[in-house]
Amino acid sequence: MTKKTPKRTPFSTLSRRNVLTIGAIGATALAAPAAIRNLGARPMGQSVKESYDTDVLVVGSGFAGTFAAVAARRQGHRVLMLDKGSVGWSGLSPWASDSRPFDPSIYDRDEWMENLSTNCEYVNDRGWFDIFMDESLDIFETLDSWGVHNCKPFERSKVFRRVLLQAGVEIVERVMVSSLLKDSADRVGGAVGFTFDDSSEDCRAVTVTAKTTILCTGAGGYKSPGFPNWGQTFDGDAMAYEAGAAITGKEFHDTHGTFSNYSAASYQNWSWAQEVTGAFIMVGPPGRANGGLTIDSALQAAQSGVSKNGGPLADGVGAAGSPPPEFAAMAKAAEENLAYKGKGFLAREDLILDFGLPPEGPPPSAGFDKGYHVGGATAGMGVHKSEGVFCADYSCKADGVEGLYVAGDALGSMLCGASYPGRGFSSYGSAIQGRRAGKYASEAAAAMDPAEIAQSEIDAKIAAMWAPREREQGYSPDWVTQVLQATMTPFHILYIKEERRLDGALSSIEYLRKHIVPNLVASTGHELRQAHEAANMLLNAEMKLRAGLYRTESRGTHFREDYPARNDDDWHCWVLMRKGAGDDMEMSKHALPEAWKPDVSVSYRDAYPRSYPGEDSYRATQHAG
Repeated sequence: MTKKTPKRTPFSTLSRRNVLTIGAIGATALAAPAAIRNLGARPMGQSVKESYDTDVLVVGSGFAGTFAAVAARRQGHRVLMLDKGSVGWSGLSPWASDSRPFDPSIYDRDEWMENLSTNCEYVNDRGWFDIFMDESLDIFETLDSWGVHNCKPFERSKVFRRVLLQAGVEIVERVMVSSLLKDSADRVGGAVGFTFDDSSEDCRAVTVTAKTTILCTGAGGYKSPGFPNWGQTFDGDAMAYEAGAAITGKEFHDTHGTFSNYSAASYQNWSWAQEVTGAFIMVGPPGRANGGLTIDSALQAAQSGVSKNGGPLADGVGAAGSPPPEFAAMAKAAEENLAYKGKGFLAREDLILDFGLPPEGPPPSAGFDKGYHVGGATAGMGVHKSEGVFCADYSCKADGVEGLYVAGDALGSMLCGASYPGRGFSSYGSAIQGRRAGKYASEAAAAMDPAEIAQSEIDAKIAAMWAPREREQGYSPDWVTQVLQATMTPFHILYIKEERRLDGALSSIEYLRKHIVPNLVASTGHELRQAHEAANMLLNAEMKLRAGLYRTESRGTHFREDYPARNDDDWHCWVLMRKGAGDDMEMSKHALPEAWKPDVSVSYRDAYPRSYPGEDSYRATQHAG
């Protein structure tokens, strides 16, 4: 007798009660999870341990990590590189396609500085941007000499691996670094982690002792399917914070978008960038107010809904199949940028030049006929080069923590301030910072004795690392991640902020960190990785909420409905957070030079071309008071 397959009910024929029941089941799964038994629980104390000793440890192998490792090797030091994925494939480096080198023979330095500072709303670090303008053309030449410009972005990993191996860098891949090691003098002297591919062999503990450590771990997000940063979970921030470093930039958020018909198809949304072979160069200076990643789409959603491509419905612009209204300003800038064609290094015939218009190619018409253009695809990622470990100078050294250096998107350098000013600054910024971190970490290593880490320190860190594997009952990291996403990714929490909503979200995140994280379970190596990633993301979420509450003004991609205007008197600063006594998160301001403020001779609106809802009336009330 043939067994019949039950006939499926088409979703379109489900009754309203069926749909509500399905929704209730899903909501119940989030709201009332049962602690699960860890069927893979086992003692991990006897697991194989791999130990390494090196001069300079580099964690991460993207632009920042590759340049850091090569720079350290050229100083004659032993260099070990650890990566959670594989060389050149982890994080966002595989997706980087364009760059904007500064050529002093054709560009006006003051114009670049003024435009970027206006676009980034005056909390960008001008010193770092000076360094970018000094060194970006040399980074271009270095990448060209390596052969990077002879391949597509996804093929760049092969080039990075070849360069690293030729330089003599030792590479250990597929290792999640879970914490930093410190010696008796409170100096960072290496790290511990674990291999998580345990389908054919058991996980192994990995211990590295090093004179200096460079974190090139990238940024992070909350595992959104709409942007290719799923493996980045703020690991570097978390490790540095626990080691005593200050963290900055958490109130400012990236606003990359995606298309509703392809919302979870990152490759399709970025396919135009991945078809490029050669040096893809952005031409011209950054714009004063256009061309960057703004908060406009979230503001439009909050006010009147979102039309196709992000145009406000009330104005009838941005109809399906047409570009959003800001492209008019982009088109004007692109026409002006044509004046640079054929000048300076742009005269090279092997360059692919982008003068500022949206790229053509798949998806058709740059995707503007592919449904609604929705923002927030990065779901928690900060502004490139503006979120991460705080450095008080330009050495990439973590402020107040000896032996620790940071580069790339893991470094809160504030190169780009309160919003990303346009394409072309991220990958070269990472390369520049990686090279500097390699230089200064090498100089420090040359003056240091080998790290002497107490065995008790190593044992304690390894025990904490294995805890979810050994715990017999607790909570799934998948469930925790779902609750985190539901709490943090709504646009009225992440982008449209207000004190009560932020307080409510913070209360939930605090509960998860206090009561759930200590009871996470993992039955496999991959689940162990997810458990540590969930803990790191939750720490980051608390940072973002506290920073958003602390900065009582609006600036760049940080918008407070209850404080909808810039306040240079009180908030021309960076917000820092550092681990205090117990689990307290200490907040403070780092004042910026007066010379970095807007020109007092220009009007408020000229200094800040982008406006917020309710800004003018709020300012009038404040001035009247």
